[in-house]
Amino acid sequence: MKISSREMILAWIAGVAALGGLTYLLVEPTLKEWTLLEGKKAESLRQVGNQKRLIAQSSNWDAKLSELKKKLPTHPQGKDVTTDLQILIEKLARVNGLNLISREAEKETLRGNMYEVAVNCKWEGKLEALARFLFDIQKEDVILDVSQLTISPNEKKVLRGGFTVYCSYSRVPPPGGEKKIESKGPKNDVLSP
Repeated sequence: MKISSREMILAWIAGVAALGGLTYLLVEPTLKEWTLLEGKKAESLRQVGNQKRLIAQSSNWDAKLSELKKKLPTHPQGKDVTTDLQILIEKLARVNGLNLISREAEKETLRGNMYEVAVNCKWEGKLEALARFLFDIQKEDVILDVSQLTISPNEKKVLRGGFTVYCSYSRVPPPGGEKKIESKGPKNDVLSP
């Protein structure tokens, strides 16, 4: 049996096509993996760059932390400050024309080296009074922070709702050294009295 040159060329083309298809089937998973690894490498390099930038800014963050520590109020150990904090919140609400229907303080929690009390409040008033109240809360710097704000109208066309105010402060260590207290908060808080 004699193979003509035309058949030989077709056999070579078929062989090259089969070899190319087989190579593609064997190499395709590796190519996908390489593409995925290149994406992960780019993401890792971006994260390393961000971390280096944050490390370079550590002196700025330390200075800001020191400023915030100075603004944080300090209370003696054992003194119940929830009443004082509720009075402060009530005063800010009254000055701005916001009516606090109820205030309920939760138990004091330790977050790193600072303490926090959450005060749940129900309120009633106009939108302008609420905005002024929230602005005054914001002016209290590190002391007060509003969370979980809800607003709804009622039949008198007066707004009603609730919010939680988180009050932060530190405690004076007892004489004779600091007493070790179990923290209920995240261990990465750095504030110290």
